[in-house]
This record gives sequence, structure tokens and C-alpha cells, in this order.
Amino acid sequence: MEDLGVAISYLVLKKGTPVYSRDGERVGHVTRVLGDRPTHIFDGIIFDTKAGPGGHRFVDAPEVEATYERGVVLKIDATEVETLPKRRR
Repeated sequence: MEDLGVAISYLVLKKGTPVYSRDGERVGHVTRVLGDRPTHIFDGIIFDTKAGPGGHRFVDAPEVEATYERGVVLKIDATEVETLPKRRR
């Protein structure tokens, strides 16, 4: 896994940020960050696992290990990503 930079809040996580499994495999990129800004409660992210339709997955906040400037690291491995719920953008 490349250098992901410093840890950041989900509030500044950008669309297009790479998403990595806990075993270091790049599994997609962020398409949407879900949370309640007024209460600062992070709900999770929707990320695209592939180019083309049908690759959007939702990962709940407890399954996100950390958010960085240049990447998100999940608490699950690459094979578990395929079992995440599919979502629309």
C-alpha cells in the first residue's frame, strides 16, 4: 500500500479517494460519504469496486479502520468486500 498521508476526518474525505482492504489491496474508490454533519456521526461510505455499472458497495462506519488524505483503509479483507451490500450511487 502506498503512503496514504495523514489521518483526516470523514468530513473532508473526497470523492475518488482510493479504498483499501485490511490486507492492503486496492478495492475501489469513494463515491459518497454518509454521515450527519450537525451531530458529527459518521455512517459509512459508498465506494465503486470497478469501472462500469454494478460496482457500488456500502461499508458501515464500524468496518472502516481509518481515513487518510490519500486513502481509506477498511477492517475487512478483499474477499469480504464482495459480500458487502450493493448500493446505487
